[in-house]
Amino acid sequence: MIFGFYTYLFFTMSWFLHLSDRYPVLGSMRIDMVLILVLILAIFFGKKDVRLVKEIKSSKTHKTIILLLGYIIVTLPLVKWPGSVIHTGLENLLKAIVFYYFTIYFITDNRKFKLFIIIFVGCQTVRVVEPVYLHLTQGYWGSFASMGTGGWDLMDRLSGAPHDVVNPNGLAFIILTIIPFYYYLSQTSSIYRLVSIIVIPLSIYALMLTASRSGILGLCVIFLSVLYKSNNKLIIIILIFIGGLISLNFMNANQIDRYESIFSSNTKNAGTSEGRIEGIKKDFLVALRKPFFGHGLGTSREANANFGGEDKPSHNLYTEVAQELGFVGLFIFIALIKSIIFNFRKSMLIVENLSIKNEYLKSIGLSLQTWFYMNILFSFASYGLSSYEWYLFAGMSIALNNILIDMPEYNGQAI
Repeated sequence: MIFGFYTYLFFTMSWFLHLSDRYPVLGSMRIDMVLILVLILAIFFGKKDVRLVKEIKSSKTHKTIILLLGYIIVTLPLVKWPGSVIHTGLENLLKAIVFYYFTIYFITDNRKFKLFIIIFVGCQTVRVVEPVYLHLTQGYWGSFASMGTGGWDLMDRLSGAPHDVVNPNGLAFIILTIIPFYYYLSQTSSIYRLVSIIVIPLSIYALMLTASRSGILGLCVIFLSVLYKSNNKLIIIILIFIGGLISLNFMNANQIDRYESIFSSNTKNAGTSEGRIEGIKKDFLVALRKPFFGHGLGTSREANANFGGEDKPSHNLYTEVAQELGFVGLFIFIALIKSIIFNFRKSMLIVENLSIKNEYLKSIGLSLQTWFYMNILFSFASYGLSSYEWYLFAGMSIALNNILIDMPEYNGQAI
């Protein structure tokens, strides 16, 4: 299915770089939807490895995703707004879940996995570098936030570039996506090391400009994960300390105040920080109005507008899922997260404890684990049930396992 694989790479570039927005001719063709259709047809009519299909179907992750989709469809008549589910909810979820199916069926060997990582990380890097370049050359910010009471005291915040419609927290998530990959891949070659020396400091600088509190907490998770797995803990601590001192010199007073509001109530930004906590409580109460099956996929904003007093989706993944799918759906989604964790741990056990000595795959495994754990924390301040990352995580966790098991060094050894 080599045609499908390269088409998937192009779809990845088109999706994340928003080529249809950058090039109107591609937009008029609805290129992303065309590519999705082509890839679906490639899965159905392409030649498949029978053993690979069997491995996929036996995976707990695959079974849980099927259960999640089945649950959404079966409970459709029981939710508050089934019409909204049909018109918007299902479409948005299907656009995200295709990353799962495309990954498990098209990324089937080490070379393909490596190429996909290069394209994926490269696209996310462009999404970070572009707004930083515009900021440095044109004074671009893209967003702002209010501070204090009254909402008149404003601070600028860096968001995605004009063709990349992501808010500051969304840009922070992209930054936190690429940092683990660059750190761990820097240990595999001198080229990666050189690029990482440039990209990681630039990414941290961009993160400061976003003034994202969840972003800085996510960065702490990455640092702690790197520190925990490192054999050179003292060096890592020293580098983090030096990096922190340098970062403070680049931040203005408003940015420092915003980060201080994470743990201090005596700041101008403390009100917005407390508002997030109160918002989670309100979102939970909204979820309790339909505790079993929820208001319907994609209706978090609608539910909050009608019952929570704010026309906004829940800014917490777990209350978002509870609002939309009920607590039964939340249980299924947590089971999906648990199955992905199991897959990543299994991959690392294969690499570390058996006879497979592939530093690249080990680095990718560590990168994915770190990114995944960061995302679990980040999701306490961000919605994402219908976002691509969870389903890409699921697909990559299965693909990595299958690639490792297929390597000659594995020999079916027990873990």
